[in-house]
Amino acid sequence: MQNKLSGHCGIICLLLLLVTACSKDLGNYDYKEINQCTINGISDEYTVLRGGNLDITPELQFSQDKNFDRNNYSFKWQVANDNQLVLSDKPELHEIITLPSQTEAYTVYFMVTEKSTGVLWRSKFRIRVSTNISDGWLVLSEANSKARLDYLNYLSDNEPYQLYKDIFTQQSGPKLEGKPLFVNFYYRIDAFSNVRGKTVVVGTDKDTYIVNTQTNTFTSYINLADAMSVYYPPPYHAESVKPLYASRSYMYDNLGQLTYEYPTVGTAYGRVVNRTITGEKINISPIYAEGIQSSLYVLMYDVVNRRFMEHKEGNEVSSVPALAPSPLPPKFDPGNMGMDLMYMCATNAVTLQTYALLKHSSGKVYLARIQCDGTVFNPLAFDEITTYAPMIAQATQFAIEHSQGYLIYLVGSKIYRYNPYDNTNEMVIDMGSRTVSLIKFQRLLYNFQNPRYLDETSKLVVASYDPASPDNSGTLDLYTVPALNAPVVKYRSYNGFGKIVDVSYREN
Repeated sequence: MQNKLSGHCGIICLLLLLVTACSKDLGNYDYKEINQCTINGISDEYTVLRGGNLDITPELQFSQDKNFDRNNYSFKWQVANDNQLVLSDKPELHEIITLPSQTEAYTVYFMVTEKSTGVLWRSKFRIRVSTNISDGWLVLSEANSKARLDYLNYLSDNEPYQLYKDIFTQQSGPKLEGKPLFVNFYYRIDAFSNVRGKTVVVGTDKDTYIVNTQTNTFTSYINLADAMSVYYPPPYHAESVKPLYASRSYMYDNLGQLTYEYPTVGTAYGRVVNRTITGEKINISPIYAEGIQSSLYVLMYDVVNRRFMEHKEGNEVSSVPALAPSPLPPKFDPGNMGMDLMYMCATNAVTLQTYALLKHSSGKVYLARIQCDGTVFNPLAFDEITTYAPMIAQATQFAIEHSQGYLIYLVGSKIYRYNPYDNTNEMVIDMGSRTVSLIKFQRLLYNFQNPRYLDETSKLVVASYDPASPDNSGTLDLYTVPALNAPVVKYRSYNGFGKIVDVSYREN
C-alpha cells in the first residue's frame, strides 16, 4: 500500500514540475501582432467593352501602416485563367481591356503583398467583357500573306463606323489559314442541332468556318466539315457560299461540286446537284446565280457543253431550263449557247432578272437577261453589247446595280457603267495608280425595306489598295449610283485594311 502511495506521489510531483517548466517557457517568446490590410472600393463585377478603359481605385487600410507607404508593398491584378494573365502591377487599375469578349465573366484577383514579410492579401471580383457589336460591314482582306477579317461596326447615325481590326483574333474566333476567298452573312439554322443564329461564313483556300454571331460575339464557330452530311478528306473547303432567304444556301467546293443546305427539312451540305438524272457530273463554272425569291433555286453554266443548267427546290439533280410556251421565237436556246461564260448574277432590278455575260469566239460579248426562278425560265433579251461597250471584253470584274439594272465593270483601274436599257456606256470612276481589288453591290436578305440599311448597302462598293504597300493601304469606298445615268458620287470611305477580297453586310 505504501509503495502505491509513493508511486502516485511521484507522478504528481513530475506533473507539477512539467507545468512549472511550461509556465517559465512562456516567458521566453516575444509575440508581435502582424500588419493587417483591409481592401475596399472594388465592386463585385464590372462590365467593359473590349478595347475600352477600366478604372478601379481600391481603398487600402493597414493596421500598422497608417500613412500607406506603397514602396513597402507589391501589387498584382491577375486574371484567373490558364495563362494567369496580369493586367497591371500598380496599386490602381487604369488599363485598356483587351480580353476577348465572351458570355461568361472573367474572375480577377487584386493582390497586395508586404515585401518585408511576404504576407499577401487579396480581393476577388469579376470583369464581364462585352462588345457593342451591331450591324456593319464584314471586310475580308489579305495582309502580310494571311487572311484577315475586319469589322466596321455601326454605332449611330451621328457617329462613324467603328473599326474592329482582325476581329477573330480580338474575340477568340477561328484562326484563318491560307488565302482569303469570300465572306457572307445570313440567318442560318444548323441542320443537326436546329440552333439558329446570325451567321458569318468565311472561307480561305484552306478552311471554311461558319460563325454564329447571335450573341454579338465571334467566339462560336464550326468548320464546314462539321456541317456536312458526307465526309471529304482534306484538303477540302468551299470556294463560295451563297445564302438565300429563309436559311437556305448553296455551296460550291474545291472539288467542283455544288451542294445545298436546307435546314428546315433537315438537309445539310453534301447532296451534289450539278449532275444529270443519269448521275453524270456536270462540270460547271464557279460563277452561278442564286435565286432572289425564297425558293431554293440556282442557275449554273455547263462549261463543257456551254449551256445553262438549273436546280430547283425538291429536285436532286439539275437539268437544262425548259422554256415556257410562246408564239414568239425564243431569244436564245439555253441548252445550246456555244459561248464561254464571263459573269452571271441575279438582281433585284426591274423584274428580278438574272444577267449573264457570254463571250463568243470572235471576241464579241453578249448580255443575256433572264427572268428565272423555281417556276419559270423566260429569256428577256440577248444583245451583243461590244459595239456600245468596246472595253467590256477586257473587263476583270463585274457588278449589277440592284435598282436601275446598270452593268458595272472594271478595266484596269477604271470603272465603267453600261445601261442595257438605252445602250449608254461611260467611264464613271478612275482610281488612278491604285489597284482595284473588288467591285460589288451588296444584296440585303432581310432588311431590304429599312431606309438606313438601304442608304448604306445600295451603294457601289469599290475596294482598292496602293500596290507599293498592299498590307495596310486598303480602302473601302462607297459610291451612290443615281438613276437616269447621273454622275456617280462618293458617299463614304473607310480605310485601314489590307488587300480587300470580299465584303458582306451583317444585318441585325
